Amino acid sequence: MAFEVTPASTDDREGPRDLMDGQSGLVVLGDKGYAGEALAGDLSRQGICLMALRRSNSRTDWPGHAHQLIFRLCGRVETVFSQLSGQLNAEWVLARIFQGLRARLANKILAYNLCMVLNRVFGEDCELARIK
Repeated sequence: MAFEVTPASTDDREGPRDLMDGQSGLVVLGDKGYAGEALAGDLSRQGICLMALRRSNSRTDWPGHAHQLIFRLCGRVETVFSQLSGQLNAEWVLARIFQGLRARLANKILAYNLCMVLNRVFGEDCELARIK
């Protein structure tokens, strides 16, 4: 529904804060980069539940079934990013202004979603989000 483009020098945890500003009642999944009490506390005060994978040295962890669910869903997200990067060249956009970058990324995400719908319509296996 939304995306944000941040420079590589920006902390990954700053993007979700901007995206979820003014939102509530969400459950957000994140990988180990989003683990941390500060972000979880900020989002919790907003009414957002952050379910991030815990680091190996963490004192607390999710129950086994919740950990597997988070891991599986994060894997699906990583697969989508890999598809966008590898097959739709999302990292190679060559836009001159920010609006052009935003439009081209939105078109690539739309193309990905269209491929997924066409796979489903024609009965292709979409289990791992393959778009070929």
